[in-house]
Amino acid sequence: MSNELEKKEKKFLIKFMMHIAMFLAVLGLSVVMNETNDLSIYSTGFLAMSPVVPIIFLLRLVINHYRSLDEYIQRVMGESLLWAVGVVGCAAMAYGLLAEMVEVPSFSPAFMLPAIAIISGIAQVIKLKGYDHEE
Repeated sequence: MSNELEKKEKKFLIKFMMHIAMFLAVLGLSVVMNETNDLSIYSTGFLAMSPVVPIIFLLRLVINHYRSLDEYIQRVMGESLLWAVGVVGCAAMAYGLLAEMVEVPSFSPAFMLPAIAIISGIAQVIKLKGYDHEE
């Protein structure tokens, strides 16, 4: 990997971690403020939605990084994301259908984005390991 590419990746990772830290800070602050104050329904709604803002900026960062990658890595990431969305979508549909017929514990949809990210990462590792064996 070239020195310029390493610097670019390091810069991306630092920005990525800063966005995650901002998300966690806003999430923690919103939970503490909601628990310690008697807020109106509008304020509570604003607090509940506020952690999404850093995630939107994180998404913008990831998309810009994706656009800077070469075509092969873009293809790997695209296929991995398709697998992740498909797996999480099928699991969510199966869980929803099951919940219609039997009593199951409730599940927050807030966990769907992290599940997609984790499954996409696993799919990328698998796809790239297959590429290493082809060489």
